[in-house]
Amino acid sequence: MFLNHYKAFLLLLVTFTIGEQNAWASHRNKKQVETAEKTLSAKVSNSSQNTKYNELQVKKAESLLHTLPEDINKIEILLKVSDWYEASYNNPKTLEKAFQYAEDALRISQAIHSNIYAGKCYLQLSMIHELRNNNSMIEITARKAIAMLAKTNQLNDLAESWVMVWSAKMRTNAPIKERLDPIFKAASIFEKTGNNKRIGDCYREISELYFSSSNFNSSLHYLKRAVFYYKAAHLKEEAIYPISTRLNIIYEADKRNRDILKLKNKTLLQQSKLNSEVFLRNSMITFVILLLIILGLLYKSFMFKKRTNKILETQQNEINKQNVKLQNLLIEKEWLLKEIHHRVKNNLHMVVGLLASQSEFLKNEEAVQAINDSQNRIHTMSLIHHRLYQSENLSMINMPAYIFELTEYLKDSFQIRNRIRFILEINGFSLPLSHSIPIGLILNEAVTNAIKYAFPNNEKGTISISLKKDNANNYTLIIHDNGIGIPDDFDPYNNPSLGIKLMYGLSADIEGKFLIINSNGTKITLVFTFEENSLHKFN
Repeated sequence: MFLNHYKAFLLLLVTFTIGEQNAWASHRNKKQVETAEKTLSAKVSNSSQNTKYNELQVKKAESLLHTLPEDINKIEILLKVSDWYEASYNNPKTLEKAFQYAEDALRISQAIHSNIYAGKCYLQLSMIHELRNNNSMIEITARKAIAMLAKTNQLNDLAESWVMVWSAKMRTNAPIKERLDPIFKAASIFEKTGNNKRIGDCYREISELYFSSSNFNSSLHYLKRAVFYYKAAHLKEEAIYPISTRLNIIYEADKRNRDILKLKNKTLLQQSKLNSEVFLRNSMITFVILLLIILGLLYKSFMFKKRTNKILETQQNEINKQNVKLQNLLIEKEWLLKEIHHRVKNNLHMVVGLLASQSEFLKNEEAVQAINDSQNRIHTMSLIHHRLYQSENLSMINMPAYIFELTEYLKDSFQIRNRIRFILEINGFSLPLSHSIPIGLILNEAVTNAIKYAFPNNEKGTISISLKKDNANNYTLIIHDNGIGIPDDFDPYNNPSLGIKLMYGLSADIEGKFLIINSNGTKITLVFTFEENSLHKFN
């Protein structure tokens, strides 16, 4: 191509290496058109180098441009004229002409669908924008050139386009990584073309970027590579000398940097040792202080525990004395309760004896029968007090033993011998006085009535007594005989019998449900609920 693309590099390189006057030589290879222009690509690629126009040739070309057909030859002339105005810019007017000729070349390239020349035109526009300091458009047009040239084999121009992207990043002070990426890509493409001079230029700029970020090792490495490629391009020694000087500068900077790092490390090591000594001293002081505090707390705790133990020992002695007193009171209470139950039992026996004496003077058979019934009821209650007197538990009655003893008394009292058989099914549990006395009296009345009325004419029979408990603390008492049963017109709720009224009343006392029915004899059922935590309710 006819563009002077090295001026941008030169401006930036001068800022990095003082006294350097080496300017990059302008070069452009003629590029091929894309696949649609295969007939023209051979002609373009054969003329690998084109001489630049002088002022006379530019004037002549400008006078002939309007007569030329819009083809590749006109594009080449437009680019040469634009390149001349770009190279000889003295004022904005010359740059404006360079820009207009490049725009015309781009328009024709797009009209004939030439990726090669469209890419060359975008590259020319990018360099003109660089001279006009239009930083944003430098990268935009360069990337458009890359998009076009990437589809062709014009690697030198593709690499120059990446150089322009790098130039835009440098001008806008982009981060180091964003500056390195395009220049590395340019170097990689130049290596494919074997353009040693431009490869060296790229690596030289890469070295300067690493130097600016104080990465002296990488800077030295890439500057050595730049010298290698400059020598491969057969540059003169006086052109390479400033770079060699730069090598020494970077080497010395790297050495100083390593020395500084060693000094910093040595300082940090000494500071670390000093900090360790200070930390150890402070730790020892802290440890001693904490040890003294712990010893003080232990001594204080020991004295406090000693005082507390003395107080607890005094309190324990008082508690033991109180426990002894309470134990004595409990024993005395139990003895008094046993004595009360014993005397109640004796008094009830005395009442039974008085009733028996009184019955000898009675001539009325009903009165005698009433006296006998009363004796049985009193004896029923007497049995409970007798069992409490003999029991360790002064408040609960063992129901199986109590009911067995009560039935044995009733059998003896009525002298039924083996005529009536008793069947007992009693679960093993205990009930308090509040429930055992009503149950005993109900049982007494029910069994007495069964013995007296269920088996007339001394018939044989069976009386079943069942007292069971379920998991819900529900108790069921059933007294069932296989006798003649109750009359059909019997009304248990409107009956003058004292025994029936007594059973209903006792059932209500323990909040039970009382039922008397005919079922192959007379069946009396009592259902009630009792929970141990409700014991106080009946006391």
